[in-house]
Amino acid sequence: MSRKRAIDARESSDPKFIHWKSRFKAATVAFEMGKLDEARTVIYRSLMEAESLKDKNFAVPVCHIGMAVVSMNQEKEREAKDYFEKAINALSGQPEADTRELYGAALRFYAHFYERKNDLSEAENCLRQSIAVLRELGPESAAQLAYSLADLAAIMVRTGQLEEADVLVKSSIEILVATVGTDDPSYDWAKLIYQVCLNQNDREMLELVFEDSVTAMQYKLGARHPNLVRALNAYGTALRKRGLTEKLEHLKEKFSALV
Repeated sequence: MSRKRAIDARESSDPKFIHWKSRFKAATVAFEMGKLDEARTVIYRSLMEAESLKDKNFAVPVCHIGMAVVSMNQEKEREAKDYFEKAINALSGQPEADTRELYGAALRFYAHFYERKNDLSEAENCLRQSIAVLRELGPESAAQLAYSLADLAAIMVRTGQLEEADVLVKSSIEILVATVGTDDPSYDWAKLIYQVCLNQNDREMLELVFEDSVTAMQYKLGARHPNLVRALNAYGTALRKRGLTEKLEHLKEKFSALV
C-alpha cells in the first residue's frame, strides 16, 4: 500500500502542473493552521492557474473542492455548496482512476458540509457513496478509503450505531497504520473515534478520554486543525443537547476552536 492524498493521484511532468500543485498545497498548509483568508486567496490564484492547464479536468475540481472547504469554514454556506456541486458534477462522470479517487474525496468533504449543518443522514449518504467509489479503486486509494471509513464511523457514533462504528474505525486504523502511519493527523482522528466507541457506556471515562485525546491533538496539530475543530464541535453539540452547560464552558476555556 502507498500513501496518496487525492491531489497526488494525478502525476505529471508538466512544469505548470507541478507549480500549480505546489501552490495548492501551500493553501492546504495555511488552512490546517487556521489561516482561512490566506488559504482562500492562494486557492483562488490556483484556480485561475488551473484553468489554463492541460490537466484542467483534474486541477479545476481540486480548486473547487478547496474553495468549498474554506467557504464552509468561513460560514459561507451557499457559496460552499455551489463549489461542492461544481466539483462533484465535474468529477462524477470521469472514468480515470485518479479522478475517481478525487471524486471519492470530494464526497467525503461534502459530508463534512452536511455534518456541520447537523444533517447526519445526508452526511452518511455522502460517505457511503465515497466508500463505494474508493473501494473499487483498490490499494492505491487505500488511504483515502481509510479517511472516509473513519468519518463514517464518527457519524455512526453520533447516531448511536456503535457496533457499525466500531467495525468501521477498526478497519480505518488498520489501513492507516499500513499507509500513512501513526504520526499522521488522520490516525489521531481515527484513534479518538475508537476511544469514544470503547468507552461509550462509561460517561465519566468517556469525558476523560475525550478531553485527554483532544488535548494531545491540540498540542500536536495546533488549535485550529480541521480534525480537532470537528471533534470539539461534535462534542459541544452533544453537551448542549444534554444541557451540560458548565462542562461546555469549561471546554471553551481550554479549547479556542470550540465556539
